[in-house]
Amino acid sequence: MSAYYTLALDAMGGDLGPSTSLEAALACLERHPRLTLLWVGPQVILAPLLAAVTEKQAPLLQRLHFIDAPQVVEKTDDLMVILRQKQNSSMYLALALVAEGKANACISGGSSAALMALSRHLIKMLPGYERPAFASHIPTRKGTCLVLDMGANLTSTGQQLYQFGQLGQALEASLQQNPNVSLKLLNIATESGTGQVQVQAADSLLESDPKLNYLGYIEPQEVFEGQASVVVCDGYAGNILIKSGEGVSNMLACGFRDNLTSSDLTPAQIEKIMQAWQFQFDPDRLNGAFLLGLQGLVVKSHSYANATALRYAIEATQNYVEMQVAERLQDDC
Repeated sequence: MSAYYTLALDAMGGDLGPSTSLEAALACLERHPRLTLLWVGPQVILAPLLAAVTEKQAPLLQRLHFIDAPQVVEKTDDLMVILRQKQNSSMYLALALVAEGKANACISGGSSAALMALSRHLIKMLPGYERPAFASHIPTRKGTCLVLDMGANLTSTGQQLYQFGQLGQALEASLQQNPNVSLKLLNIATESGTGQVQVQAADSLLESDPKLNYLGYIEPQEVFEGQASVVVCDGYAGNILIKSGEGVSNMLACGFRDNLTSSDLTPAQIEKIMQAWQFQFDPDRLNGAFLLGLQGLVVKSHSYANATALRYAIEATQNYVEMQVAERLQDDC
């Protein structure tokens, strides 16, 4: 039987507001009876939402503990302002709960830059590592692939990309219980000497590390073919890669549904086919990027996530906690 887990949820991080956060939180609590959520945000905003919870869902509030955070991190806030003047913000206090050992992990849909800066400030990096990276699994023809970085660092040095490779292989090897998962570096071509200077520098560092199962460069289309278990890139390239993949997936799904609707299939048959498609490629189901390289567990949800997508991110976080991913990385890295 699973243990009890406590997760801190930043109620103010998403674009759709705290009502979406509450809907996702209640759905998770209903599905996972051994889960407790610390819901962090301004009392003046959250209290009316809690008061409006239906009688049917009211018992779930016994495992939803409100934490007052009168300030909110805005997307336009300067990082130094956030660090020095917004220590009572929902993002800051949610991360502090992890740093203080009062929560097993934090989930936020707020600013990526702010989340990274506050995480480094409060939870700290693993010894020897310079920067954290957003890591998440994307669907491929052969299953899934772990991609990092996906937006935490728009630019990265060769040394930092090398460290992402170390972290990515350690995480995926732990998840798959296979020390020899394949690792590749995203580039515009696979020939030696191609790509940006920092990519070539990372290639040399990765190649010279005997502990890594590094297999060289990989092009974007090959990522979706499943030619690697782990793909390393900077946050700029990774963010474009994942968002382009989501856009193509949605385009194909819409075209696929239109073609099915004009066929002789019944609505029930069409829905069954689309459910199988959506299970594999639905961006909502893949929501939640692990901020890799910290001494604790922080998960970034899409800022535009709806309640379903946020529920998946919360559940992914619970799975990471249950698998003791943060503890394993501290041991392996």
